[in-house]
Amino acid sequence: MATKTIYSAEYRSVVDELRRVREASGQNQAQLARRMGWSQQRLSAVETGARRLDVMEFFHLADVLGLSPEHALRIILQARRR
Repeated sequence: MATKTIYSAEYRSVVDELRRVREASGQNQAQLARRMGWSQQRLSAVETGARRLDVMEFFHLADVLGLSPEHALRIILQARRR
């Protein structure tokens, strides 16, 4: 039986990179979550792996972080190559 993607190293790599971008921008979870219209707990659950991002949430998060759709896709493609 296949492992759920939320538990894959590829998915973890994508989420870790989004967290790295957030931290590099100087935003804490509460600040970014507020900008997204989310609770801090929801963003924390994503970053810790307790909640999976769907594709639209992923692109919304990337956009709020200032990443282009192309950059967001590169994050995924790089994770798949590891």
